[in-house]
Amino acid sequence: MKKYLRPLIMVLGLLLIISGSTFAQDEDPVPVTATSDDLTKVNVLFVGAHPDDDSTATATLARYILDEGAKGAVITATRGEGGGNATGRQLGPSLGIVREAEERMALSYLGIDLVYYLNELDWAFTTSANATEQFWGYEEPLSNLVRLFRVLKPDVVITMNPSPSGHGQHQYIAKLATEAFFLAGDPDAFPEQLTDEFIDPWQPKKLYYALAYGAAGLAPSLQIPTNEFSPSQYMTYADLEAIALRFYRSQGFDAFYTVPPPARRLSPETFTLGASLLPIPEEETDLLAGITSGVAEAPARVELEVQPADYYVSQGADLAVEVVFRNYGDVDLSGLSLSLEAPAGWTVSEASTPVDVPTGETASASFTVSVPADADVSAAQTLIGRFDAVDGNGDARYASKRTLVQITPPVSMELQPIEAVRIYRDWARQNHVQHLVQLVPAEIAIGAGETGAIPVVLSNRSADDVEVTVAASLDNMDVTLDAGEQTVTVPAGETMTVDFMATVPADMAQTSFAVTASASYGDYNLADEGTLQIVPTLTVPAATATPTIDGDISEFADLPSYQVPFSNLWEGETNDAADLTGTFQVMYDDQFLYVAVDVVDDTVVSNIAPNDIKGHWRSDSVEITVDPQGAGVSEHTLTTFKTGIFPFDTEGNVEGERDADANQGLLSITAPDMQIASSHTDTGYILEVAIPWNAVPGEVSAGDDFGFNVLIYDCDKAEAAVGENCNEARTAWSAWGQIQGNPRLWGHATLGE
Repeated sequence: MKKYLRPLIMVLGLLLIISGSTFAQDEDPVPVTATSDDLTKVNVLFVGAHPDDDSTATATLARYILDEGAKGAVITATRGEGGGNATGRQLGPSLGIVREAEERMALSYLGIDLVYYLNELDWAFTTSANATEQFWGYEEPLSNLVRLFRVLKPDVVITMNPSPSGHGQHQYIAKLATEAFFLAGDPDAFPEQLTDEFIDPWQPKKLYYALAYGAAGLAPSLQIPTNEFSPSQYMTYADLEAIALRFYRSQGFDAFYTVPPPARRLSPETFTLGASLLPIPEEETDLLAGITSGVAEAPARVELEVQPADYYVSQGADLAVEVVFRNYGDVDLSGLSLSLEAPAGWTVSEASTPVDVPTGETASASFTVSVPADADVSAAQTLIGRFDAVDGNGDARYASKRTLVQITPPVSMELQPIEAVRIYRDWARQNHVQHLVQLVPAEIAIGAGETGAIPVVLSNRSADDVEVTVAASLDNMDVTLDAGEQTVTVPAGETMTVDFMATVPADMAQTSFAVTASASYGDYNLADEGTLQIVPTLTVPAATATPTIDGDISEFADLPSYQVPFSNLWEGETNDAADLTGTFQVMYDDQFLYVAVDVVDDTVVSNIAPNDIKGHWRSDSVEITVDPQGAGVSEHTLTTFKTGIFPFDTEGNVEGERDADANQGLLSITAPDMQIASSHTDTGYILEVAIPWNAVPGEVSAGDDFGFNVLIYDCDKAEAAVGENCNEARTAWSAWGQIQGNPRLWGHATLGE
């Protein structure tokens, strides 16, 4: 029998194959129709300002796309054409081509092939979102973002930090992405996209801000580890990040993203939740929580929102709060009730009557929250909305969502914030994200030898006039106040400012220290603390004779000399006085502001070619800034004059440009009357400069104050390649972080009578 068994099995197997094929042929194939969503629907969308801004979330993108099955896309506002170039001479649109290629290669390594550009201009470094808006506009980039959100249909949007710190283009793209997050789902926003382009509204579920470039007022709510291994790639996510970011060679990323990464690059990537339509766990660990998986006992894709009528609520007032539940999951829910929890001692109206909420249906409930007259005003308070229901199996389904409200006394008090912070607060209020605004300490700049105001702002939200006693104090006995205390009446519903005048000694060095304001009335005692920043000052004497701009600064010999010591460092590292020290002198006449700079530099580098005069920060150079609007007046550099000068190019000639003001480019084009000269010394080099007043965007007359600064850039790499960005240290007369883009903290100068 055995000799017949094997042929029999083979015959039976053949019959099964034939019969299976026959059955398959008897069934009609199911037609499959492709949709645009098959190509473009994404789970995670990153929105940045420049190629390489995805470096704020690279390891996180690698985790979700390579190992979590998510699909990703990136939107970049510009092509980075205003940045540096470590791999060639390209600048402007030609550099944008290079940087786009780098970004596509880097993102492709992470599995991201959907990359889009808003075609905005990367015009220069700025610390101002307001200046960026002047270049980019508002309606067009916002409309383009909304369109992309509606087509890509992201579940989660990650963008940069919108708070007023760091690069202004980062701030502004984050603001636009925030607004697009809310508008993409609104059919009344850019309705022509629906009628003319036949796309539908789409509401992303969560919005995160990446904090890798600095939290600046935002507290992290989510950390994603980078030191864990990718099971699909057999390396850490930090390794994957480093390999991807090394493609950004034009920005020099290949020099400091190494594999394996150093310990400092193994820290988690941090994010803060800006907005969410979903329930939120008490401790966030997953970008896609609530989308691909439920939160607590909630099914995936159900929405829960807690919507206070206002973020600011006065003590003793009632607050209306709406709690909304939407069942976009695949589980029918019954007996669903909505409730609201407030801090201890507060009163909340009853929970809603239970209702059934099948898939696709919505339920809502309105609550009245009564705030006690003595409610805490020192920090934002938390309200917690919750839903409770059961599913078809009788299992309990529930989850909660937190929101913040700020309780205010009848009259609130604060030190007046700088203009950038005031702009940011107004934006946050208009876009209903006030919870993002942590109270950034106020900063007040006064020049040495000057008297300036310490402004205290009082806001009366009550219906009665209130008499308030206001006081100010300084953490420095050398600075004097005209008055320690003032009593004022704040009219009902109005805001007023009380100034305390502070006088700074003429010999006080650049420094900062605490300033405290307090207010008392009735049973209230309020306080706010900020920082007083002391900046250097000088008086520019009138020239007794017109100097010859030839690199010989003997004509300045009898003028006061101002120091830029190696310790006045605002970026990088210096070794000692021989490494980098500067002195400068100034004078003026009706046509020019004359500046002589003597730089001590033990390694003078001349690696910039005559046909590559841009990005003066790449090598040894001097930057001179003038704010004709007044000392500390301009919020950004578009109303200022900024020039960067290479003392020697590769052929030994002095070369200069204008940078990051409203008229950038070679001096021969942007300031044709400007004169520059240089000379070698035994210890470094000399620059002699004549800045024509006709190139400065404003009128400065005898007796006027204006902003002024001298910044020195140092490269100590003697063998630096031609065009290489070898900058190692940056010092300044008025030296504060990112001082090149912050006119508020430039030194104060006065034209002598």
